[in-house]
Amino acid sequence: MLLDVGRICCKTSGREAGNYCVIVNRINDNLVLIDGYVRRKKCNIKHLEPLDKIIKVDKDTNSEIIKKLIKESGLKIKERKIKRSPKMVKQEAKEKHETKEAKKPKEIKS
Repeated sequence: MLLDVGRICCKTSGREAGNYCVIVNRINDNLVLIDGYVRRKKCNIKHLEPLDKIIKVDKDTNSEIIKKLIKESGLKIKERKIKRSPKMVKQEAKEKHETKEAKKPKEIKS
């Protein structure tokens, strides 16, 4: 069948549209459990576009291992940038300022 366990698919709808996933388990005729460059969750088969690649996975396979197998299958993966909160930006600026201060020679008062 076209949507068997291990089939690499592309999500076609939802917030994760365009990301690659693997079918980990078939729940019923319309739903499958997916994992990969998406969150592990059940998904309607109408929201998936199956590709011609199959990898060997089972229900207990770790998400990181699945991502590695997808990457090794030769698909071009979009790398996402990490969103930084304003708090993180302030912390990075503070650390940068502290390292500049540490590099300056200290003045000796007489």
